[in-house]
Amino acid sequence: MAYDRKQGGHSVAQANRPDYRLEIGRAEVPVGEARGFKVLDPRRAETLTSWVATLIPARGARPAAAGVGAAEYVDATVFLVPALRPALIQAIDHLERSAESELRKPFTACNHEEREGLLRQFEAVDSSDAFNMVRDFTYEAYYGHPLVLAALEKETGWNSSSSTQGSEMTPFDASRLERVRKLPARWRKA
Repeated sequence: MAYDRKQGGHSVAQANRPDYRLEIGRAEVPVGEARGFKVLDPRRAETLTSWVATLIPARGARPAAAGVGAAEYVDATVFLVPALRPALIQAIDHLERSAESELRKPFTACNHEEREGLLRQFEAVDSSDAFNMVRDFTYEAYYGHPLVLAALEKETGWNSSSSTQGSEMTPFDASRLERVRKLPARWRKA
């Protein structure tokens, strides 16, 4: 039986909140499309953009997650699944409150290390699963984006389409089966 958090040992609040892993089945958001924010106001959109840029910063030829629209992807997903909106908005507000109280500046004004520290603290206390939701949606948007896939292929040689298109194989030498073909049958008719 699959894990069910509604079974014993979990709080009622946790058991009654939507599980984003089940809810996203109702949303199909294409990766790599240009889009704006539909759910988040500009301030929260900036915070989410800084959040995803902290999760996956730019490295070499690979852009930051914010540069490929990961924040907009998260927003588009929660737009299609309204039950997830409160968790996202509360998480963003929590990060802003933490930044203001601990560092006396907005989350977006923090440097990378400060944002990373705030995110680590939030992840440790997050009972809403919002951190995991944003992380998973960010990875989905990032590692499915054509620019990132092209950069990874150039950097590592790995081709994301090889699992569906295959690769060229050397022809099989059928003469290698001659010995087996000459063996007597190892079965009997039933």
